[in-house]
Amino acid sequence: MNFVKRLSLALVFCAAGSANAALVDAPVASNAYITVNNLDWAWAFPLPAADGLDLSFQSQFGWRLPTAAELLNAPKATDFMFTGANVPLGGTDPLTGAYFAAANADLTGAAACATAYFSNSFSHCDWQDGGGQPFGPWAGVPGAHGFADQLVVRSVPEADTYAMLLAGLGLLGVVARRRKPARG
Repeated sequence: MNFVKRLSLALVFCAAGSANAALVDAPVASNAYITVNNLDWAWAFPLPAADGLDLSFQSQFGWRLPTAAELLNAPKATDFMFTGANVPLGGTDPLTGAYFAAANADLTGAAACATAYFSNSFSHCDWQDGGGQPFGPWAGVPGAHGFADQLVVRSVPEADTYAMLLAGLGLLGVVARRRKPARG
């Protein structure tokens, strides 16, 4: 491996371990969140939202705090594990430097962590805070910092919404084609 590649990798690992992470001003990558029950769920912060979650940029893409009712059906930490997720087992996301801290035996593959998109202070998700259990009982509970990683959500447009959009665009195309002036 040449010197430039080694230096680049070292910088990525140093940034991932830094307490002064830089907020990623880009839409959350599709492999950094999951979709469950018509909601996109992102594991966004290693503490409760009040401790520094930043929605200022991501809110334009629909990301918000989940309601109490949504948290009752929150995914489990293990739901964030899938092939191709942004954080490889034992590694860091090459794009954002996100990683999982204090992983336990439940973490057996790549998993999605979006903290770098929602925080200037942290680049990690605390796997033990999810521990394979629903987040709902802990998130937002005062004093529950031991098990209070913050999830965020956004609505997923339903398939019929896309079908209506495509039908409308098709109709506009037909109307535009019929209104072409006659040649001659």
